[in-house]
Amino acid sequence: MANVDAGPDQGTATVTATVTAAAPVAAPPGAPAGDRPVGVWRQRDFQALWSAHTVSQFGTQITFFVIPVLALTSLSASTGQLGLISAIETLPFLLVGLQAGALLDRWDRRRVMVVADIGRAVALALLPIGYFAGLLSVPLLCVVGFVIGLFTVFFDIADQAFLPSVVTREQTAEGNSRLELSRSTAELAGPSLGGLLLQTVTAPLILVANSLSYLASALLLGLIRTPREQVPQPAVKTRMRTQIAEGLRFVFHHRTLRSVALATGISNLVGLGGALAAVLTAYALRDLGLSPGELGLALTVGNCGALLGAALSGRLIERAGLGRVLIVAKSMSGIAVIILATAAPARAVPTLIAATGIMACGITVYNIGQVSLRQAITPTGMQARMNASVRFAIWGTRPVGALAGGYLGSVLGTRPTLWLIAGIGLLSCLPLILTEDVRTLRTFPAELPE
Repeated sequence: MANVDAGPDQGTATVTATVTAAAPVAAPPGAPAGDRPVGVWRQRDFQALWSAHTVSQFGTQITFFVIPVLALTSLSASTGQLGLISAIETLPFLLVGLQAGALLDRWDRRRVMVVADIGRAVALALLPIGYFAGLLSVPLLCVVGFVIGLFTVFFDIADQAFLPSVVTREQTAEGNSRLELSRSTAELAGPSLGGLLLQTVTAPLILVANSLSYLASALLLGLIRTPREQVPQPAVKTRMRTQIAEGLRFVFHHRTLRSVALATGISNLVGLGGALAAVLTAYALRDLGLSPGELGLALTVGNCGALLGAALSGRLIERAGLGRVLIVAKSMSGIAVIILATAAPARAVPTLIAATGIMACGITVYNIGQVSLRQAITPTGMQARMNASVRFAIWGTRPVGALAGGYLGSVLGTRPTLWLIAGIGLLSCLPLILTEDVRTLRTFPAELPE
């Protein structure tokens, strides 16, 4: 896939960081004038950022559901080919992730996000064009997936580094919670909507709609008026290689960041972006005999666990402490895959719902906590490089996992592969358990490290 609590007047899924400030905090750009900073919902720039996220996430989740189905039904793709497609999509994080982080500490992050959205829209539009022209193939899916992944590298790193420019530091966790809630909602409705659309609309037309969603996201980002953040610049201009090395040293010399990166990297190796992504669709449609609509419905109901996780994460962390919550939440994915591996055709839908619900809840709680923690302990001038270095570690394992999952699924079968995935998933929480700084963590640090 740090003391935060539910906001007093935000309803469900509100998370706020309790960080002690030495001086009054100025309201962020786009916020109404007043003596105190207002909630993120009342800030114009955050509204635009959140809306762009929501539109983009819905389109992305539908695409993640539709493309494997398209490969299976239109191209009769094998499990190994599904693994290859999934691996290609995340390969850019290994190739250019670190360079992107160094560049994004120099560039206008909002502008980069807009360009990335437009690039993804154009690349995705090639698939329906190829389908109607009779040119759709696994190589074309791989090429388009790589290009989309390339733009996604820059979008995602800029995105996480940009949020602290839109909201105050005290509101970072609340902002992350809102964005995580929109992602969870998209995961909740996206697969079901994709499954329903496939019953009445061809997959290429669905991809056209997703291409338009990226353009809508770019337009919404264009409404943000937050001025470019003034990042401290070194007195002497440094080479990109030096900046990349600084980001890597910052992450891997920092005990907390290092343990989070290792735990998340191991989890992603076998998770929904890695080995599990390569076998899940084939397992559900071929082994369990589900239709695309039934799979979409099961994923939708199960993803209610993400909404539950977003709603309860603040209370859980307040009572148990961030460190313990991160450890338990990280182990939930392995437990979910164990349940998934026990599915039989007669009870496939309820089993898939239960497994998805547990996994979605754990991932949501973990992501809200670890992303907010990373941002809280990282200086502004290191935000993009920190995100790039962490993403290099945690997303770099995905293509390896996807390839391995596809290969093992073809050789061993999907069910034995799921048992192997479950075992590795449970081990992913070990770096957190073995790091005292994380294990005993109760709240976000009150101030940045010296």
